Amino acid sequence: MQWGQEDQEHEPAGESGYLLELAAFLSARSGGRPAVLWTDYEPPVTGDPLMAEDAAGLAAGLSALLGRTVRAIPQDPGDPHAARMRRAESELLVLQLSSATDILVGAPANPSTSATGCADTADVHPAPVAVRLRGGQALFVPRRSTCTLRPEPGSRHAVLQIATPLAG
Repeated sequence: MQWGQEDQEHEPAGESGYLLELAAFLSARSGGRPAVLWTDYEPPVTGDPLMAEDAAGLAAGLSALLGRTVRAIPQDPGDPHAARMRRAESELLVLQLSSATDILVGAPANPSTSATGCADTADVHPAPVAVRLRGGQALFVPRRSTCTLRPEPGSRHAVLQIATPLAG
């Protein structure tokens, strides 16, 4: 999130800058609609083909910054490029580390209700959202949405689950 030369001098470099940018994005999007972030930093990756080490490290870093539990959702070791569909019981963050993944985010089946018993539509996206996530981009998926991932062969991505903050 650089705005000019003077901003570049004050931004953290490397993995810490990447994590800070993701944490700011999640803080701004929490409870909102799907959104894409094209980060200013390269995602930190290792040679781990199943991304377990990378995803666990990113989850731990984000958890510390957000003060919320963040956990990595493991990929299927049998076929890491198979289409996967899941209902997000918590918010998700899909991190595209290389290549591309086509993603369809479906509208929540059960919108939340407010204290008055009326449907709370502030966090509901009314129609499915199709996204082609490319290397370096991140996708925020609201809770209660469906999320179908169709990665390209050779694609590397990580899916992080962000715990819902406690009402207080």
